[in-house]
Amino acid sequence: MHKRDDAFSITINDPDLIDESAIITMENINDALLLIFKENSIYKLLTADSTDPQKTQPDTGHTYEKIAAIGAASPYVARVFLQFKRIIDQVFPENPIKPKLLEQVWSLNEQLLLCAQFESNIREQLDDVMQKCDIIIEQNKSNRAIPPLVKVKNLESDAKSFLLVGKQFLIDCFKLLSLLTGLPLGARDEAHFDKHIKWLEQHRPTLNKLSSVLGNDLPWIRRLSECRNAIEHPGPGQSLTIENTRLHPGNKFSLPTWSYDLTNKINVQESSISIHQELDAYLNNMLYF
Repeated sequence: MHKRDDAFSITINDPDLIDESAIITMENINDALLLIFKENSIYKLLTADSTDPQKTQPDTGHTYEKIAAIGAASPYVARVFLQFKRIIDQVFPENPIKPKLLEQVWSLNEQLLLCAQFESNIREQLDDVMQKCDIIIEQNKSNRAIPPLVKVKNLESDAKSFLLVGKQFLIDCFKLLSLLTGLPLGARDEAHFDKHIKWLEQHRPTLNKLSSVLGNDLPWIRRLSECRNAIEHPGPGQSLTIENTRLHPGNKFSLPTWSYDLTNKINVQESSISIHQELDAYLNNMLYF
């Protein structure tokens, strides 16, 4: 019988039988989380001690859990945690803020992966939806009535979840900046992004290039943030509506869109914007933020 503290080997298999690629790397976060990165998936190792910390059952086994269907081959992993982990190890080898940095960077990566999954859930349905809508219209265009068009499943849930997690990602990015620069963040003003940038301009002039980049990013940051606020606190000048596939005059159809009025806080009002295109733009901006 093997003892739980003995050295062991374990084969990492995708429970969905999708990713058969090799392990690319394993990363340890503060001895609290061991991450296993394959090309197209990520797992966390659950040691026997994490399952049975009191060691009441000596035969408790080690196991693992799949946490993402996106892996090291994706820029959302390679350019975020894996890249920054190496930078942090080199720049802050013994610095007391290193554990907090690693924890925050991985948390940001988890949020980015969630947003990528929400966007993918919508985008991957579009070709099939378009094809089926074309068939429905073509087969019934000579009739006076056209059957209901095929819809994108879970559209509203995925689109709103993207905004909710996306705003938290932005807030946590500034929390990371706070750790590195001393930027003051309070619970009530953590989403006042324009205020944070002004503080950096005034109190950290040596970081003027960073402040300039953040200032250029502010329009899309505010737009995403206020779209999220419109979901949670709708009202005049603060609203967002989502529309699935829809029939138009001339038997044309449109893919999912959203419209929003954000004029209560910023001078932005848009109608019938392609959801998947805007989410893709947000994702790209978040990746390089």
